[in-house]
Amino acid sequence: MHRTVSVCVALVLLVMTVRRTNGDIPVDETEHEQLLAVVPCIRRLCEKYFRSERAMKGSLAIINIKPDASTFQQHILRSFNEDPRHELGVMVKDASRPHWNASHVTEKAKNYLMLIADSSALAAPIRQLRRLPTWNPLAQVVVLFTTELTPLVFEIEVRNVLQELFDNSVLNVNVMVQRYNTSVLEVWTWFPYESGGCADNIDRLRLVDECEYIFQAADPERNVRAAWVFRERHYFSDYGPKIPKYYNYCPLKVSTSIWEPFVVGNASHIEKGLEVLMLDAITARMRLVPVFSVIESALTTARITADNQTGLYADVLQRRTDLMVGGLHENPISRKLLSATIPYYQDDLTWCVPTARHAPKWLNVFIIFNVWTWLIAIGIIFAAAALLYRFNYVERLYRVNYTWMLLQSLAFSLSVYAHYWPRRVSIRLFLIGYMFYGLHWNAAYHSFLISVLTRPRYEPQISTVQQAIQAEFGFVGAENTLGHFDKPDANSRHIATHYQVCKNLDECLGRLRCERTIAIAMSRAHSSNSRAIGEAELYCFPKVENIYTYSVSMLAKKDFHLLPKINELIRRISESGLLGKWQKESEKIRIDQDEEDGAGGSGGEKSGEGQTILRLDHIEGAFYLGAAGLILALIAFIGEVLYFRAKRRYRWRDNLLDRYLL
Repeated sequence: MHRTVSVCVALVLLVMTVRRTNGDIPVDETEHEQLLAVVPCIRRLCEKYFRSERAMKGSLAIINIKPDASTFQQHILRSFNEDPRHELGVMVKDASRPHWNASHVTEKAKNYLMLIADSSALAAPIRQLRRLPTWNPLAQVVVLFTTELTPLVFEIEVRNVLQELFDNSVLNVNVMVQRYNTSVLEVWTWFPYESGGCADNIDRLRLVDECEYIFQAADPERNVRAAWVFRERHYFSDYGPKIPKYYNYCPLKVSTSIWEPFVVGNASHIEKGLEVLMLDAITARMRLVPVFSVIESALTTARITADNQTGLYADVLQRRTDLMVGGLHENPISRKLLSATIPYYQDDLTWCVPTARHAPKWLNVFIIFNVWTWLIAIGIIFAAAALLYRFNYVERLYRVNYTWMLLQSLAFSLSVYAHYWPRRVSIRLFLIGYMFYGLHWNAAYHSFLISVLTRPRYEPQISTVQQAIQAEFGFVGAENTLGHFDKPDANSRHIATHYQVCKNLDECLGRLRCERTIAIAMSRAHSSNSRAIGEAELYCFPKVENIYTYSVSMLAKKDFHLLPKINELIRRISESGLLGKWQKESEKIRIDQDEEDGAGGSGGEKSGEGQTILRLDHIEGAFYLGAAGLILALIAFIGEVLYFRAKRRYRWRDNLLDRYLL
């Protein structure tokens, strides 16, 4: 080869042997000569299709031919290999033998040439080609019948070929047929979207080219020399491209599950969603009409298999729908069975648990200060009471006991009224200092009290798998998630042992309202947008605790011919920033009301101005303290009465205890 092939383009000659031996198609001498006569036209038309504006220049000819190739096939092989321009390289293959590992080839083929005796010979070579990394269903495909077809058989065979390739998502097909009992080579094809068609049926066969290689006799009068010339007729310009820019408002059938924020709605009506808005924009640009069908929720959570009858991908595999959406991502099975669009959203699977409940509110009046601060404050009250009791004893102003002076000291420390009028200046100066201390203490207490009352406290939040295991949580999720815990580490083994399969994830999310020891494997995007539960009622683990992270994309039937156009539009949408805008539009508006069971929020009811309205439970600690004081007072009163009666009955003498009780 005299020049480097710039683009790896597979030109595949898939050949059924045509020989005049037992087991092959019988060919007489005249028919054999007519077959050889069309070889120049074959090469000429292939150059036209393979070098047209619809194909890439530069081709590698991969010829699939049996070892006992016929003369006709050998002539075709020579015509490409011995071209003086050397624009095609030739590589020989055999479709009947297993292909060697071709994983090192990365570029897609741009052109194919398939030689067959009849339409039944097409299936095996296509199976081989589909397994190669160079397989490209959007390439230019030329199919050549190596036998003459009668008018009765011709249309049936051509339709069978077009249908076989269409079933493999190949639409750019031109079929070469030798006109019966002539040396004229005809090229037939179909246009999937012609006359309002929707690429669902092969309605009309169209003749696009005719070619005949004939010997032109010399004509001295017209100064024409004897030579072999091509006589051609071209009709391709009468029709549009095979895959047009617009698609006649044909239906684009989409299977989906209801999965917020990607698809919002119910089984009877699709409202909105990130992917719904994206499909609306794509179909409007391509002039398609999206038609949605809702998948049962049990299918979306079941174990993913290659079952083409009842599995998750059954609708696409059976060609009942063209696309699947609903926050999907690729997996090893989908990569083999389906094609995916470019990703446009990143999501992750994580564990979601109930939010931590409010801590007991009766402690609100005590947690303002720590234990040592309270002990020092209480110690100051008792010490000040002892000083006041001693001052009163020295001045002999009032006949009171230590308990009474303790109440006076408490009143001073709380900056409230207390009835005590000392005479000495030193005692009054002490009381002034003590009153300033009480003023500062009272201001600090009330300011911190407001902060504590309006900022609710919570119990420790479960935020890791290890914490959930230690708290004896149960683990729930979809069946297709269980495979991610088939790992040797202790956490994975524990989860796999205690894992419960959930067929409806939204119903399981609702269980978080009433079950405090349950963790659900859930999409982070869906957990924050699900209508089954408020966003403030669940807590999802941080990203470092993710089960796995994945890219969301649409899944299409294998080698879907509209996939390149859809990918192009998705790329434009992503670059324009519309995805972020649609994401906000697809997220549902939440009005989270705080509940007494600690569902999060502000810890109090909100007024119309956004202020926190304190409820009884916010200050119940004060009532508990008051109740405890009343109970202690009642016990003390009963004790005093009993002591007084006992003293009178048994005529006890006055003692030190009388000073504190009587």
